[in-house]
Amino acid sequence: MKTIHMPQMEQEFYKGFMGWVYSCRTTEAIISYRAGGEIREILVYDPMWLVNCSAKDIECLFINKIRYQSVDKEQAQQFQRVVSLCFQKSINSESKWKSL
Repeated sequence: MKTIHMPQMEQEFYKGFMGWVYSCRTTEAIISYRAGGEIREILVYDPMWLVNCSAKDIECLFINKIRYQSVDKEQAQQFQRVVSLCFQKSINSESKWKSL
C-alpha cells in the first residue's frame, strides 16, 4: 500500500467554530461549529484525518486547544499533537507535501 486512505474533511468550519472535545465514550474528537442556523459536528476517529483540514481550520484548532477529562489526557493529546505538527510544518488539505 503506497498511500493511506484519508477521508475528506469538511472545510472552513473555522468560520463558525464553537469548540472541540475528546469523547471517551466514542474515542473520537468532536469538532462543533455553527453553519447558518444550525450546529454541526465533525467526528474525527483518527488523529491523522486532521491533515485533511484547511490551513485556516488547522490554525483554529491549534489556537483553540482540545478539551478533555483528565483521565483522557493522553488520548486527547494525540489529536492536539497532529494539529500542532500540521500547523508548524504547513501540512493541510491545500498543501502539496512529500513524506520521506
